[in-house]
Amino acid sequence: GQLEREQIGRQSVQKMRARLERGFAVFRAPVGYKYVKAKGGGKVLKIDPILGPIVKEALEGYASGRFASQTEVRRFLENQPDYPKDMTGGLIRPQTIPRLLSKEIYAGLVGAPNWGIPFRPGQHDPLVSMEIFQRIEERLNQRAFVPRRADNVVDFPLRGAVCCSSCGSPLTSGWCKGKTKRYPYHWCHNPLCDLKG
Repeated sequence: GQLEREQIGRQSVQKMRARLERGFAVFRAPVGYKYVKAKGGGKVLKIDPILGPIVKEALEGYASGRFASQTEVRRFLENQPDYPKDMTGGLIRPQTIPRLLSKEIYAGLVGAPNWGIPFRPGQHDPLVSMEIFQRIEERLNQRAFVPRRADNVVDFPLRGAVCCSSCGSPLTSGWCKGKTKRYPYHWCHNPLCDLKG
């Protein structure tokens, strides 16, 4: 029985590898796609008419900067009643968003690097273009987005815009107490800088 199970497992992997090399998706359908039976046998990926446009809007919104952070993408998807949630209370796990944004299959690619099969153009319709997918990859590799602070406008207009003349680090800002009142103040916080404080 064990030998038979191992043989079936090997045959399944061989068939999956062969389909992948021909450009067919073989793993679980990602959100936005579904498998349908093909005329020649087997199943092929097709864009889900309900979830496909939602995922496409999320991907294009992140690529264009309409969604400034992954948190905004998550909020957008949580507000879509048809989008499947993976937590109770209609919420989505934070780690789900980077996985969604980095799936090559949405750009029309299939592959399995673990099996030694590099990504190649697939036999399914892409949700987004390769240019949009590359823009998403660039944004994912950038530094984390820091939301704008509420006290920047009046009290600290130079916060985030001025760097130290000695070391080049961004200046820290805060309140300094005088004899009778407080004053907004900018200073260098780098411990290795000659002008620290």
